Amino acid sequence: MPSGTTLNVNLSRDLYEFVRAAVESGRYTSPSDVVREALREKKETGLREVQRKIEEGFESARREDLLDGDAVMREIRVRSARRRAAAKATK
Repeated sequence: MPSGTTLNVNLSRDLYEFVRAAVESGRYTSPSDVVREALREKKETGLREVQRKIEEGFESARREDLLDGDAVMREIRVRSARRRAAAKATK
């Protein structure tokens, strides 16, 4: 999506009130600022979680606590197929 693109979203009443209060507090200049910051934080939290898991994997490898690569790939394929089937079923 290009920068500056508009996306309309529906918020629950409590989220609407949260955004409104955040703007009224003076910390944010608009509802868009509140949503952008929340999304950036969500993205950063996800990235930190991925980094934590990678470090966990490296530490496990240093301890020589390794998994069978073929078995792991089979499990990934099974989970991926289940997710695709579930997504397709909800369309």
